[in-house]
Amino acid sequence: MAADRNGVPVGWAIEGANRHDVRLLQPTLKAVDNAGLLRDVETLHLDRGYDYPAVRRQLAGIGIQDACIQRRAPSTGQRRPNGLGLRWIIEYTNSRPSNYGQLRRNTDRKPGCRHAAICLATTILITAKLIDHKNRWNP
Repeated sequence: MAADRNGVPVGWAIEGANRHDVRLLQPTLKAVDNAGLLRDVETLHLDRGYDYPAVRRQLAGIGIQDACIQRRAPSTGQRRPNGLGLRWIIEYTNSRPSNYGQLRRNTDRKPGCRHAAICLATTILITAKLIDHKNRWNP
């Protein structure tokens, strides 16, 4: 799921469980592009799972030059502190759909049904964000 700076989802893609995130980068960015928002991306924040030269080339190829990607740990075995930066916004946004029981317990194997469920949950999230934004500026 891709979200803007305020945590509003702007694009998402679905895949089976236990898939590597890199496989979903292209479909997610395509969903953002389909929404007409890809050219508005100034900075893209990604976690360590995207720290590969091929990902950086892919992002540069579509015009995203400023990508803040967490560095993977060196092979020395020493752990570094995890600086989330603005990553917490997307982590929070990604955790929100798990609050919907249909998404947690869905046993339907059809991708269309799973996609419909995630679209409904995302619509509810966007609506809640818009209501919160309206209430913030119009008490």
